Formats: sequence, structure tokens, C-alpha cells
Amino acid sequence: MKNRQFAMFVRLIIFIALIGLHETAVAEPAPTDLQQALNKLLDQYHAPALAAAAVRDGKLVAIGVDGVRELDGKDKAVITDRSMIGSCGKAATRLLIGRLVDKGKLRWDSTLAELLPDVNMLDEYRSVTVGDVIGHRAGLQPYTEISSKRTPILFEQSGAGPREQRATFIAHLLIEPPSAPPKSKFIYSNAGYGLLGHIAERLMDQSYEKLMRDEVFRPLGMTSATIGTPLEVSSLAGWTGHMRTPSGMQAVKPGRPGLPAIAPAGLMSMSIEDFAKLSTALVNVEAGKVTDFLSKTAIEKLPELRPGAKGSEGEVFLGGDGHYTAAFALWPSRGLSIVVESNAGDSDSLCQATVKAVRELVAADVPSQDTQSAGGEKPRRYGFRIKAEGDDDTWLVADVDDNSVAAKAGLHANDKITAINGEALSAIPLDDRMGRVKQSPLKLRVERDGKPIDIEMRLP
Repeated sequence: MKNRQFAMFVRLIIFIALIGLHETAVAEPAPTDLQQALNKLLDQYHAPALAAAAVRDGKLVAIGVDGVRELDGKDKAVITDRSMIGSCGKAATRLLIGRLVDKGKLRWDSTLAELLPDVNMLDEYRSVTVGDVIGHRAGLQPYTEISSKRTPILFEQSGAGPREQRATFIAHLLIEPPSAPPKSKFIYSNAGYGLLGHIAERLMDQSYEKLMRDEVFRPLGMTSATIGTPLEVSSLAGWTGHMRTPSGMQAVKPGRPGLPAIAPAGLMSMSIEDFAKLSTALVNVEAGKVTDFLSKTAIEKLPELRPGAKGSEGEVFLGGDGHYTAAFALWPSRGLSIVVESNAGDSDSLCQATVKAVRELVAADVPSQDTQSAGGEKPRRYGFRIKAEGDDDTWLVADVDDNSVAAKAGLHANDKITAINGEALSAIPLDDRMGRVKQSPLKLRVERDGKPIDIEMRLP
């Protein structure tokens, strides 16, 4: 009898405990649904799809998606869909390097001469460190303006695998003249992050793609994340990219193939929820919070090495490939991160507006950061994109973001740029042109319908 009574008592205790757990789970508030807010932004910016999420103190506090996977298509965008995050993926590559530092495979001050002893390189690069490359201070060529004519090395290796393509590219990169003396200045470089991926592959004797899965995606629970465009993995639904044209937004089909040689610089796709998980790791790093994912060694150094304003709160980092745009913003002191994905082509203004809208909706107590990232993931400063044609001497305005500085100044898609700040385009060296159009004030002479028009823009 006593055993029976004891057994009943134990079952009662377990029952009470289960009720308590159930009540605790029910008490946990569900994340705020952002769909209505996103719908308004889609209407305002005439975009196909938009997703956003916010995480605070490690908990998902808001998430939502609205729109369609492809313009004029029937498939609604859903939370689990994958989109490309472009250069925002550089932050994930930095986490991979941090993990290798934790494993003792390299140091932040390891030099290229140490890490690549059998690779022929210019003497200027031999003392460049991993930290220099992470912070875009290695003097490497940028590889931000890419075409089969301008950067043929990225397009000439179709028969080789990704790892082999990166090795060939790095061998080419390290004998190219520096774009500036190494360690002397910040020069944003996609090539530099391709170099980081190659270094990781050599150290671990595994492909960058596998290392990212094993060292970053799986530990962070990012089950949808992959290296490649959203439509490359048929088993996972993804968004179609789009471009703004004079006749409106148009889908880009088939999806443009990625460039494996510089995949570590931004060839990364994932769902908005997985992007939020990545941002949680990033905000922990910025806040100096040691976790099982990264040790104190990595946590103390990564914020110092990464590009962007040190110790910033709410700085918006942007990434994209011309068909997709993504953004993330971190408030380390508040444990807050906000992420955004869009398939509306170059849509920096839309992503920035979405970050602001989400913050105001779920974290109104957190101050905004109005300054665009100067060292982040290549923001479109004026809100327009250039496309080169022929031998690169012809520059056309590919598209102009709604409500951007360029739009307000009167710049139109398909305007032909003939002069920058009073100097004929043909007289400006190719490597100097992109730097010129980032200056403020910016004066462009364009040709529209056969007539010259002068456009002047100033950054706010």
C-alpha cells in the first residue's frame, strides 16, 4: 500500500510540474507579426517580396514576410523561403575565421607569408595579416565592379570546382599590383574575402562551403543557409531576383550563376529566420558576450578588426548582387538585431526603411542610427546603380531607388553618364571611376534622349 501511495504521489508531482511547464510555455509571447508593416513598404517601393525579423536578448521578438516569390507569379512568399544576403555574408565569413582562431589554426596577426608559403606573391603582401584582410586594409584589388571583360579571371574557370577556382584566383590576385599600399587605407575588397576563404580551406583541408556548414551554419542552427543563389538548391524554395528597368520591375531568369572564387564575399542565401540567428551571433560578438560558439579570444578582437564604425549602435550594413538586397543592424548594448531581405534588385532605401519601421514597431525605446555604413557592406550612397557596356567606356544608369537622393535630383534609369564632376568619363581611368561617383557633392552630366543634362547630388 505504501508503495502504491508513493507512486501516486510521484505521479502527482510530475503532473504538477508538467502543468507548470505548460503555463510557462504559454506565457511566452509570440513574435510580433510584421506582415502588415511590410505590406505598406512593398506598396510604397513597388517591390515583389520583403521579409524582416528582430531578435532581442536572444529571443525572436518579431518576424514577417509579404509579397510574391516572383513578380506576376502566383506563389506567395513565405517565412521559410531563401533569399540572397549578398555582402552581409562577409560577417559570417568573419565568424568562420574567428572559429579557426579558437581552434589554434591561425592568429589574427598571422601573415600571408606564413599562411601561404608556397604561393607566389608580391613582396608588399607578405606582411599583410589576417586582421588587415578582414578590415579591408590589405591593399588588395577591390573586385567590386565585375564583368567578363573587366575581371575575366572570375569567369574563365567553368570546368574547375569551387575550391580550385579560389586557388587559381588567389594566385592571380597576389601578383596583381596593390590598389594602395597595404595597411595604408580602407579599400573595400570582395577579393580579400575570397582570400580568407582560401586560407580557411588550406588550413582545414576542406572546402569553404563545407567549413561554413560545419563551423557556422550548424552550430547556429541555420538549417536553410547555403553557399549559392536562392534558386540553386531545388529542394529549398527561394525567391527570384529582380531588376528595375525603365518599364518597371522585371524578374531575372534564370538565376545568375554565382562566382565561387569570391563566394566568401557574399554568395550566401538563407531564410529570414536563419538570417536572424546569424545576427544574434553578431550582436553577441559586438557586445563582448562569450558563448559556446566563440571564445574570449575571438570576441575581444573581431569587433576591432571588422569594417564599420567601432562600437556603433544601429549602423545599417547592406549587401546585394543587383538582384537581391539585404540589411542588418545591431544595437549591442540593447541585445537587439534587425535583419531584412528583399528580391527587389538594388533596394538599399527599401531595406533601410524596413529596419527603421521594425525598430519603431518593436523597439521604440532604442535610438535610431541615421548614418549609413561607411565601412560596412557597400551601401549605395546616392541610390542608383551603374551598368557598363561594351568596352566599359559607356556607363548607363541601370536603376534609381525610389525616394533616393538620386531620384530627387532628377536622375533617371538609362541616363548615359558622359562626365563626372566636370571631367569627361572617357578621360577618367576605369579604376578611378567608382570612387569618383561616391564623392559628395557629385556632379554628373548625362545624356537623355540625345540632350545633355546636368545633375548635382549631395549626401545628407
